[in-house]
Amino acid sequence: MDDPRFNDIFNEDFDGNYDNVMNRIVDQINYPSCESSGASIDGTGDDSNGNDSDDSNDDDDDDDVDDDSDGDDAFIIRRHFNRKKLIICIAGAINTYYINYMYKEPCMVSYNTGMRWLSEVLRCHWKRSVNMFRMDATTLLSLCTELKTHHGLKPLKRMSVIEKVAMFLFTIAVGALNRQVQERFQHSGETISRCFKEVLKSLRLFVVEVIKSVDP
Repeated sequence: MDDPRFNDIFNEDFDGNYDNVMNRIVDQINYPSCESSGASIDGTGDDSNGNDSDDSNDDDDDDDVDDDSDGDDAFIIRRHFNRKKLIICIAGAINTYYINYMYKEPCMVSYNTGMRWLSEVLRCHWKRSVNMFRMDATTLLSLCTELKTHHGLKPLKRMSVIEKVAMFLFTIAVGALNRQVQERFQHSGETISRCFKEVLKSLRLFVVEVIKSVDP
């Protein structure tokens, strides 16, 4: 295998190019299982009288046999070396695939999670809660209880109703972007968007029940 691209992969120079790695593996799999060793065995013919050829022909045949043996040994060694190359290529392809498509490095791993921050705000001076959520802690907890009990707002496996409502109010109160809420509460953008819609749906039911038109 004298393909320079294959040698680049063998030397770990593929720079995460998964397609290039796979192409080289396909080339190796399709590599012929056998190739001519360049040795030929000449048939020893009989003379017109049915006698064997002379001693010089016998010596030539012995040399050809030795050449065949050497060629076979070289071919076996080469195939063994190419098999090691193939193993390295497969390992590199698996590693590249894992890094690109399977491994996910955790992003929101701060010790100061959203629930820790929320608990701190609700336990401290009431102004902090008003500044962040436009209501004091008592009102916020009452709203959470109402939405959970009567309007179908449910907690998630790793998120309470209080945190859901707090994320919604924080977004509305300070005009925060999704990315800012992600950093503040340490949740993914998808989770925040889904929770925002859930809280909004519950609040719509709550508003219909609370705000009613008065007949003149």
